[in-house]
Amino acid sequence: MVNVPDQYGRSAAVYDLLYGGLGKDYAAEAQEVHELIQARRPGARTLLDVGCGTGGHLRHLTRWYDAAGVDLEPSMLAQARIHLPDTPLAEADMRSFDLDQQYDAVVCLFSAIGHLPSVEDLDAAVATMTRHLAPSGVLIVDGWILPQNWKGIIGTDIDTAQDETTKVARVWHTRRIGDVTHLTAHHLIATDAGVEYVVDHHSLRLFAREDYEDAFRHAGLRCETTTSPMPSRDRYIGQRRN
Repeated sequence: MVNVPDQYGRSAAVYDLLYGGLGKDYAAEAQEVHELIQARRPGARTLLDVGCGTGGHLRHLTRWYDAAGVDLEPSMLAQARIHLPDTPLAEADMRSFDLDQQYDAVVCLFSAIGHLPSVEDLDAAVATMTRHLAPSGVLIVDGWILPQNWKGIIGTDIDTAQDETTKVARVWHTRRIGDVTHLTAHHLIATDAGVEYVVDHHSLRLFAREDYEDAFRHAGLRCETTTSPMPSRDRYIGQRRN
């Protein structure tokens, strides 16, 4: 993520509840990522999740890998640590982190890469992730929505979810200015203690497919472009040479 104040804050506590209510299947997505990695680097055993958020994918990827995570958002990492107390999790910028370690696989999932503001930042992030790849290591990056797939200038949407203790409604207001999408998420979070109103603001860059592919090439990786599990987006796969 980019170097800005924590964009999630209080809403991080209901992030997993919301996406669970939306039917996001982290287990199935992690299984697919695992299969992609093993097909390209059989026997891969170490993995780094960049932009790991609350650790939704990591919780499942740790079945197969000695894994670690990186994210810039303190509140998201706090949630991840609840579920992954024994997994190394670092607060760091994806463009410049240095863990002094290499991994058989590095992944950046769920469009975390879209928070980068420029092509130069995209190049820096992919280069940094590539430096953390072991020989023959695999890099998987899920892009944000492609520019041609973003419909309209202004939009709205609503999500709701609940469990035994919490009910939450999230209303999105989105607008596009050039190649940047500005997303404002208004949350009503209801518990026995009362109702809390929380607002998040996010800006995500609509990178072109060529921007992602060029970033991989600049980092010395051949780029394989495939379909992302998220709609209107691509998944990019590269492998480091021996």
